[in-house]
Amino acid sequence: MIQRIFQIKEEIMIKLCKLLLSTILLLLLMFVSAASVKASTNPIEAQILPSEGGADTTILLSFTTLNSSVGNVSTADIFWDNVSVGLNQQGVLGASGAYYYNLTVPTELPLSTQGNHTILVDSNVTNYGPYSVTFTFTITEFVPSPEYVTLNETYYSLLENYTQLLSNYTDLSANYTTLTAEHNTDVLNYNTLLANYNSLTANYNSVSANYNTLTNSYTSLTQSYSSLSSGYTGLQTNFQNLNSSYVTLIQDYDLLNGSYAGLLSNYNSVTGQLDSSRNLNYVLIITTIALAITTIYFAMLKPKKQKTR
Repeated sequence: MIQRIFQIKEEIMIKLCKLLLSTILLLLLMFVSAASVKASTNPIEAQILPSEGGADTTILLSFTTLNSSVGNVSTADIFWDNVSVGLNQQGVLGASGAYYYNLTVPTELPLSTQGNHTILVDSNVTNYGPYSVTFTFTITEFVPSPEYVTLNETYYSLLENYTQLLSNYTDLSANYTTLTAEHNTDVLNYNTLLANYNSLTANYNSVSANYNTLTNSYTSLTQSYSSLSSGYTGLQTNFQNLNSSYVTLIQDYDLLNGSYAGLLSNYNSVTGQLDSSRNLNYVLIITTIALAITTIYFAMLKPKKQKTR
């Protein structure tokens, strides 16, 4: 059937082309000047097959060039009731040179409702420029799409659930009131916590500053500790050396103390002997002095000789 339609259309197109060529030749002879590209007010013949049907009908749009110097609708933007159903869509080139577009009725409501619907085709034709044509397609009966059936079933399922949801609304409303009261309490607690948070933030900043100061002090103390640790190690070494020397000195002291005791005993013995000798010498000296004095005294007592006349 479609092939027969195409054949009829091709025959019509051939006749129209012959008629158009004859008209163009006549115009050339009458005006002597070159014909403009847009000399024909309708250089492209547009058809819609069929123009009515159900929502599941496949629509065929055909475009035939009536002017050999003008291109055809090879690509087009198609709109259904001002809703885009195809942008920059490629047409199918037929044997007669016509371009065909297959179009199905959109499944979305209200695009598929009963009544007249507008199909707008916009294109940019070579050697002609912007080209627009409007078709009217009438939907005689509504055939629900699979999506519509699914949505309808979902609607009734949701309707059944609505009663249950409505009964739950009262409980939810009571819970909402309770939650509102709790929310107000939480807001008060939040404000209190916020004030505490600000206070803690200030304390944290102070502690952070002190921490930085202590960190610097710790670094300085660490350096001092390292220095003191090194000195302590040296002192510990010196202590061990001194301890070893002390032990040696103690041993020498014990030897010297023993020698001192022996010397002290000898000294005391010698001192006693010297005291005895010194006393004896003193006695002898005193005795000698006494005898000398006595001798001198008696010598001075001798009588002198008298002189004779």
